[in-house]
Amino acid sequence: MLDALWPDLEPDLAANSLNQTIYFLRRVFEPSFSEDISPAYVHHNSDLVWLDPELVTSRSIKSRAAIRAAEVDPSPDNVGALSDLYRGRFALDFAYEEWAVPYRDSMHSAYLEIVEKAVIADTNGGDFDRAIGLARRAIEIDPDAEQVELSLLKLYRRTGAHAAAAEQYVHYAAVLKNDLGIDPPPLESL
Repeated sequence: MLDALWPDLEPDLAANSLNQTIYFLRRVFEPSFSEDISPAYVHHNSDLVWLDPELVTSRSIKSRAAIRAAEVDPSPDNVGALSDLYRGRFALDFAYEEWAVPYRDSMHSAYLEIVEKAVIADTNGGDFDRAIGLARRAIEIDPDAEQVELSLLKLYRRTGAHAAAAEQYVHYAAVLKNDLGIDPPPLESL
């Protein structure tokens, strides 16, 4: 951590900078922080720094828990909770940092897999409104989710929402043609 944050400093100076940073970080969580009575949101031990998972959480941690719950039990409640919570790929500020890629990509793939299966299950079960809602939300998050978009197109047509289908088809056809180099099938065949 010291090398990543302060690569040009000597180890003693970098350690001092880390201690000062931890001091200020603790005051971000609790402005009136007192070493003896305040909860320990931030822990620091030698070269290891962590946030107390019982006191601090994040949307990515909650999303990972929602993914695990939906993988075990893909009920409409669990999938709906995931759909409401997940807002897109995490750690995009670190798009080129190798450590962030596996976490970000695995979360996103798991989200899309769960939504795709739920849309199919809802469609087969006749709950078209829920399937449409899940698919639309997924397309907002990932406009290039081609399979979800195809399912959404079919749902629009199946429910008689022909104008919505035509509008969505314009985007779908453009992605197929421009991004994948594939001629899109006619809307009527979907």
